[in-house]
Amino acid sequence: MSFKKNVYDTMRKLISVPSISGTKEECVAAEKIYEKILEIPYFKDNPENLGIEQIENDPLRRSFVWAVVNGKENSPNSFILSGHLDVVGVEEFGHLKSMAFDVDKCTKRISELKLDEDAMADFKSGDWIFGRGTADMKFGVALNMELLREFSKARNFKGNLLLLVVPGEESNSEGMIAAAPFLLKLKEERKYNYCGMIISEPSIPERGEKGSKRLYIGSVGKIMPLFFCVGKETHVGESLRGLNPNLLVSEINKLMECNPDLSDSVYDTVTPPPMCLKQMDLKEMYSVQSPLYSTAYYNILTLQASYDEILASLKELAQNAFENVLKDISKKREKFTKRSSQKLKFDDAEACVITYKEMLYEVKSTHKNFEKYIDEKVKEWKNEKLDNQTIAINIVKATYELYENKRPMIIISFIPPYYPHKHLKAENSEDGKFINAVDSTIKYAEEKFQESIIKTNYFMGISDASYTGINPDIPLAELISNIVGYDIIYKLPVKELSKLNIPVVIFGGQGKDLHKYTERLNVPYSFEVIPKLYRHMIYYMLR
Repeated sequence: MSFKKNVYDTMRKLISVPSISGTKEECVAAEKIYEKILEIPYFKDNPENLGIEQIENDPLRRSFVWAVVNGKENSPNSFILSGHLDVVGVEEFGHLKSMAFDVDKCTKRISELKLDEDAMADFKSGDWIFGRGTADMKFGVALNMELLREFSKARNFKGNLLLLVVPGEESNSEGMIAAAPFLLKLKEERKYNYCGMIISEPSIPERGEKGSKRLYIGSVGKIMPLFFCVGKETHVGESLRGLNPNLLVSEINKLMECNPDLSDSVYDTVTPPPMCLKQMDLKEMYSVQSPLYSTAYYNILTLQASYDEILASLKELAQNAFENVLKDISKKREKFTKRSSQKLKFDDAEACVITYKEMLYEVKSTHKNFEKYIDEKVKEWKNEKLDNQTIAINIVKATYELYENKRPMIIISFIPPYYPHKHLKAENSEDGKFINAVDSTIKYAEEKFQESIIKTNYFMGISDASYTGINPDIPLAELISNIVGYDIIYKLPVKELSKLNIPVVIFGGQGKDLHKYTERLNVPYSFEVIPKLYRHMIYYMLR
């Protein structure tokens, strides 16, 4: 059977498992992958080089799969092929929902759904296959598995070839976060030097592009600020007397939403500006009293911006928002007073912006059992199946309720998840070697296959590359101290990540419309060219 046929068959079997992120089908997918690799003769002879590791404290009991093939020549250099086994949901497939995980049927019948011009052209060409997980990223996992099988036969390389398949990439990267300590343990026990990693995410065209293929030498980071606004309650009959926190959060949203001043930039890459992911007040039932609390949290993408820079910008923005609201209320009070014969008394407020870290310090100093209290509350909230973001908001609220300085304020914090930005740096010796391999592979693609691959600085979709090591210039300790619920609802293996720092690229087949019902993969490039480029890069690094 040809290599292409092997990859296709493995991909088709992987796609048939509906391993939607956050479901137990992720466990099924991991078992299938483990069993498939176990069939390879090399691992029957070397069982210590294959494993399936359960993620600690994971409510779904998900696992990641790893395997190592040792080359005939010993060397600490170890190259990793990585991918994720989970996919997003399929509701948008409509009446084809039952076929979304059958690549052959889905490809045959996808035209029954409304296709845009580009998708229809690809469908008619016969060069593309459709279905959930074709591009993102069951093809990549299948390719890595079959390359491992191939390399296990001849073992004509120097060093070690690793396979890592993780769950949870489409949620909070639980799989890669859990794999980091394991990779460090493997490195220390076996004296490995992780010289490079390919994460097999697909190349996707950027706006206006048709057939461009890309290789990414960096991955964008993500940080999520939470603004917790405390107002001053009042009755609707005295609406101008208090301070509605919805006014504060609305003004913050006006200043934050799509603000290009908060975009990060490196070289010719600029991140999309922030977007509000959720905005709400915390009033639980109807009444004619104004809310006391209102919140909003945002998505901020980073390329090089430091935590200190981001926090300073957010504090300035919050201060401006507060002052804008107070000025606006003052004008409205003055205007109303002129129209009304009533003698009104207003509750004055001053702009106050603090960080969660500052408030937490004060509360802990006066409430010695605070941590135990929060632990118990978090258990209750977890039993209610609340997500980490909602639990984080509840923690800020519970902390403020114990805070002695009761007054209108904006409390700034960060909430899970946090993704550090990652980028290869030529001045780093290990990164430099990998960049040479990348350049050689791109040249090989041009000369051998007439494929022009664009070396791109940043993959602009959040990826597992963030958890392949953390640059020492990122002050994680300070950031972590302002992440709400850190060590209770969310934790990063900071110590392990600081010791890893694996050079990584994002490089895979050609895909389009990830997370849409028109998700698809180009067959000629993905199945015929990409495997040869992977081999070239692996042999370059393990020689």
